[in-house]
Amino acid sequence: MKSGLATRPTAPTFGGRSVRDVLFVVLVLATAVMIGAAVALAPIIGLAAAGGLGALWLFSYGQRMIPVFHVALIAILVGYAFLGRGMAYIGVAPLFVGEMVLGLGLLAIVVSLPTARWHPVHLAIALFMAWGLIRTVPYIGTWGIDALRDGVAYGYAVFAVAVSLTVRRLHIAPLLQMYQRWIPVFVLWVPVAAIAYTVFEPNLPRVPNSDVPIFVFKGGDTGVHLGAMGTFMILGLGGHTHQVRDALTWLGWIVAVGVTGVLNRGGMVAASTMALALLFGRSTRWFSLVLVGLFLVVVVGLVDPQVDIGVARRISVDQIVANATSVFGGGDAVLDGTKAWRLQWWDKIIQYTIGGEYFWSGKGYGINLADADGFQVTADGSLRAPHNGHIEVLARAGVPGLLLWIGVQLAFGLTMLRAATRARRAGLARWVAIVGWVTVYWLAALVNTSFDVYLQNPMGGIWFWSIVGLGIAVAQIVDRIIAERADRPAGDPGAVAAASV
Repeated sequence: MKSGLATRPTAPTFGGRSVRDVLFVVLVLATAVMIGAAVALAPIIGLAAAGGLGALWLFSYGQRMIPVFHVALIAILVGYAFLGRGMAYIGVAPLFVGEMVLGLGLLAIVVSLPTARWHPVHLAIALFMAWGLIRTVPYIGTWGIDALRDGVAYGYAVFAVAVSLTVRRLHIAPLLQMYQRWIPVFVLWVPVAAIAYTVFEPNLPRVPNSDVPIFVFKGGDTGVHLGAMGTFMILGLGGHTHQVRDALTWLGWIVAVGVTGVLNRGGMVAASTMALALLFGRSTRWFSLVLVGLFLVVVVGLVDPQVDIGVARRISVDQIVANATSVFGGGDAVLDGTKAWRLQWWDKIIQYTIGGEYFWSGKGYGINLADADGFQVTADGSLRAPHNGHIEVLARAGVPGLLLWIGVQLAFGLTMLRAATRARRAGLARWVAIVGWVTVYWLAALVNTSFDVYLQNPMGGIWFWSIVGLGIAVAQIVDRIIAERADRPAGDPGAVAAASV
């Protein structure tokens, strides 16, 4: 007797497994073999192929891949802060770790588009990037990879968009806790790294496949982080901590700033932006800093230490004073000579852009400005641009590029000011402090950009644009908190919970 139910055909099998599963395994193995062969013959092609497959795999997860981007971004940011160029050169040229995480950022943007919350700063960033691309593409044929390398000054803005679209309120508290744990380690690391790099740089181990030391100390970059860390502590974003621990951390911070100030004027000025914390909170934590600082001044004044680390500048009070006064027009002959050389170069750029033939276009991305402008001072031609990111934008992208760059900074600055004002009026003191911390980080970076090639490398550029993205996200979070509180009845305890970090 036949059953009325139709019998489903049996899928073909091979060794007890379906043919489809076997074919999938064979495909994976074949792909792995091809990638392995490509890596052996041409590492960059193999890495690109592996990266492409990895990107497709992550893309299949949709927004669930965003934590991968966040973890990778935090990892390289910490690496850049501690190791500098040593971290930047991990990878196979021209695909380094920064570019890999940039790819993750692009994926994060794509999967976030359905829920994206756009902001006017995004438009300002998009216009700046578009003009930069216009001033880059025509020169790729002439200058090759150098055009793309110079273009990272605007290209790294992808991180601002990715961070702003993916950071939510639930991410802020873990971020603050992580940053708090990072501060004592960093302030202890700074003097060690500064002296070790200055004295032992030729003997330090190198990053594989490069001649770059495993860590490179840059006073300007370090000063940016120290200024933000001082602001973080002053505003009490780390919560309640032990007074002795606070005092020791401040002691380490002051020593780190002193060492940085000796080796780099830009770093010293960037660190001093911490004073702007006064605008964003009324904290008694200044007491710990003042007490430790006075104690250190008395001790140093009596001992007058002179530490010779084998370079022209000794670690001493006199050198710190000389660096500080040179910023405002005084100082020794070496410091004043360096400043005069920079000012002459900047003046020439202003003449051929604002007052000359390159007003609209600039000289483009890719050309070695030091060679073209007659200010090359290195035998190998490694100096490519003036030590001022704002002036470099003018030189490469003309007056329109500079105006768009200024537009990004004005839009972001006004966004932070508005967020701080609204949060203060709504009684969201902790969010005012968070906005203040991000704002000082941004301002410290802009200060350092005025003294150094900062935005044009991943150690500075990725940090800068990530902070901009975080600021946009924080401003939008503040707006949502205020909107949620307005929708709740007066006295509803849920309004307090909604405002918590």
